[in-house]
Amino acid sequence: MNFDLIGPISPAVVSTLVIVGFLSVIFIIAGLRIQKMDPAKTPKGFMFLMVSIVDFFNKFLSGYIEGKKFKFFAPYLFTIIVFLALANTSALLGFTAPLSNIGVALSFSLLTFIMMRVAEFKYISLKDKMNSLIGPVKPLAPIMIPINIIGEFSTPFSMGLRLFVNLMSGAVIAAIVYGLVGWVGGLFAGIVLHGMFDIFFGLIQAFVFFMLTTVNLSMAAEA
Repeated sequence: MNFDLIGPISPAVVSTLVIVGFLSVIFIIAGLRIQKMDPAKTPKGFMFLMVSIVDFFNKFLSGYIEGKKFKFFAPYLFTIIVFLALANTSALLGFTAPLSNIGVALSFSLLTFIMMRVAEFKYISLKDKMNSLIGPVKPLAPIMIPINIIGEFSTPFSMGLRLFVNLMSGAVIAAIVYGLVGWVGGLFAGIVLHGMFDIFFGLIQAFVFFMLTTVNLSMAAEA
């Protein structure tokens, strides 16, 4: 039995740190360059790509969140979808998928829970929040309040669990196929499986989590 207080860092956490470091460098470089850009000139190369991505994101998100709420939540939501898109496809580069670690996946549940509480604190009153917990039928308040409180915690928890389960299910299916078709067939199956799970399904799960987070933050800000 091992009772070490500090254990080795898991491969999923290492992958997470690598992705965070990579994105930090990219964002810092883009931020420094955009300060020196001439607004009258069309950006080129790296900056054109960065500006196009941000502009597309802003136009898409503005259909769901507007005004001051957009300025407040957009940076967080942009970071979420960019990180998840890289994290869910990182296996193509030989990294362990960060979301295959349930601790990493549930950390997104914690972040979403905190942001939902921040949205409520910033945009709605305590009275409105209490009314949302009580529900429209006040005689049913003793029943609805516990149910709604459970929902406050279960919603972000289920979102993080969904990320973990989808990543792990893809890995399990791939391992089963490799075991059935053998080493030679595994080379060909691997191309199809990694293309399907690491790119297609991975990007879809990143988008789904982003949309669920967007909707829940919008609802929290409006009680």
